[in-house]
Amino acid sequence: MRKIWNIRQKDKEKAAALAAELGVSALLAGILLNRGIDNAAAAREFLHPEEREYYDPYLLPDMDKAVKRIRAAIEAREQIVVYGDYDADGITATTVLLRTLQQLGGWADYYIPDRFTEGYGVNLEALKRMHRQGTSLVITVDCGIKSVEELRQMQDCMDFVVTDHHLPGDELPPAVAVIDAHRQDSKYPCGELAGVGIAFKLCQALWLAMKKVPAENPGLEIVALGTVADAVPLVDENRKIVAEGLKRMKDSSFVGIRALIEATGLGNREIDSMGIGFVLAPRINVAGRLKSARLSVELLLSENEDMAREMAGKLNELNNTRKELKEEIQAMAEEQLKSMDIGNARVIVVAGEEWHHGVLGLVASSLQEKYYLPTIVISVKDGIGKGSCRSIPGFNLFKALTSCQSALVQFGGHEMAAGLTVRAENIDLLRELLEAEARRQMTAAQYIPCYDIDMEISPAEMTMEMVEELSLLEPCGMKNEPPLFGCRGLSCLNPELKGADARHLKFTVSDRGRLVDAIAFNMPEELARVARGGFDMVYAAGINEWRDMRSLQCMVRSLDEPVPVQEPVAVDRDFMRQIYVFLRSRVQGGHRLSADLGWLAMQARLEGCRAEEQNVADAVTVLLELGLLKKTPEGYLELSSTAKKMDLYDSPTFRRLNS
Repeated sequence: MRKIWNIRQKDKEKAAALAAELGVSALLAGILLNRGIDNAAAAREFLHPEEREYYDPYLLPDMDKAVKRIRAAIEAREQIVVYGDYDADGITATTVLLRTLQQLGGWADYYIPDRFTEGYGVNLEALKRMHRQGTSLVITVDCGIKSVEELRQMQDCMDFVVTDHHLPGDELPPAVAVIDAHRQDSKYPCGELAGVGIAFKLCQALWLAMKKVPAENPGLEIVALGTVADAVPLVDENRKIVAEGLKRMKDSSFVGIRALIEATGLGNREIDSMGIGFVLAPRINVAGRLKSARLSVELLLSENEDMAREMAGKLNELNNTRKELKEEIQAMAEEQLKSMDIGNARVIVVAGEEWHHGVLGLVASSLQEKYYLPTIVISVKDGIGKGSCRSIPGFNLFKALTSCQSALVQFGGHEMAAGLTVRAENIDLLRELLEAEARRQMTAAQYIPCYDIDMEISPAEMTMEMVEELSLLEPCGMKNEPPLFGCRGLSCLNPELKGADARHLKFTVSDRGRLVDAIAFNMPEELARVARGGFDMVYAAGINEWRDMRSLQCMVRSLDEPVPVQEPVAVDRDFMRQIYVFLRSRVQGGHRLSADLGWLAMQARLEGCRAEEQNVADAVTVLLELGLLKKTPEGYLELSSTAKKMDLYDSPTFRRLNS
């Protein structure tokens, strides 16, 4: 899909001054400026996150109350249960907190609900079983902030400490303590901690209160794993957590982490945030998606190397099964989209009977990325649908679902991701309400995806030293994406398809007499484009290591031409020809033509026209006056066929615009 190239503007003089003060290249200084880091002190803190101090955990609301209650439970040998969520964030949060409680002498166990039979959040029947078994204190991690009614029904039977990072509702749950950086009364400087990050701060506070020293081994590699997996912004304290955790990853004291690294083949290379996000985290996640999250918790808690290797192997197998399930359900979802007016949809809502719950979020993410539309994927069983939602920048899912709650049984989540329950008969109504909400929240231009490009620079201008220096930006992730570069009009040598299924395009960029290797994963359809030459490229700069040889390599993100700028251009013969060809191609592609001229202009830009709403409106008026277009009662435009040769000057609007 074409995207806008958003070339981040920077002050060259300011970049040079910052570079001189820091002793780095102008390239790195410019990238820092692009990220809003505009002074040497902030830059040094960003580039060396390990040197910053952790924030005081007692800045989180109710931390003092939580520590007091948990300490009393440990000292009185009360039965404590850590109640976690079944995703990687919840699994790692459960592991870290349980291990700390046990190290501090607590009588503690854990509970993670079954995704398929108990669902998300705190389950009332599970609490009743815990009460019957003698549990007197439940500590939630990565969940609980919206479980008001469940906790209310059990508050006379047991105490609760809620730790969560999701958005609170209008009412906080009835608990001894509710620790959430999103509370309105929170003074915590980093409001975007993951669930495992909140659990980690509780561990820090407990160690300090009970041992008067910082935690000896708070499991930072586990905290880093969950933080990256939950895609929270890798800035501020999250950046320190992940940087410190990555340093411990290869030599982890956790047998399970070492076994997972070995099983995934990461043992021979340095592990970065991408290694966590694309290799380790999916395998921790997959147990909760397909079977029971207990498998992942037991792996992380394991102290037996043979058992850990066996569990890591099982997670690898489950991950392969997960890929197959995801592809199967996505194919069914795509089949549904063929019968929808996807070209004019503001949101995607698809549903199927008993689609596997564990991969709904993955399918939603994949469809959102492919079509660049907010996406909801729903599995229906016995008349009840449960869905996963993924959004695009500018569309607040939580706000949208709040406006649609009359059609929902329940919902919860964030601006960019959420979950919901809906009756099957209300799915069409939900789609209509979300379409209306999308029209309120979003402009047509916001449906054009973009690359934030740090600089237009040819691979031929890159050096090994420059690329090695970029590693100072690690760990990269949300709100600190790896730097992207753009270059236009490139040519290449030796393009060929690689890999077992011939899906990866490998070629050599040839520019200014210099050759640089490039790899474009899963882009076999681009072979002809690069072979012709004169292509545009968006890429990340990397280093390829092979047989003790190190060389520059472009990690290709796109080979599409960028979306043209939006600007007023003359509605002359050339522009009219472009718009008519665009309209005809839309119709031939099976799409209806929207009468929303802003939407039509957005689609024209995606097809390569220098379009904006006014010149598209004028062009449509010309075609209506000539009888080449007509409006339908349903609010669409329709091309009219005519054998008569048309003269543009027969249109009063065209004559006025070209007089």
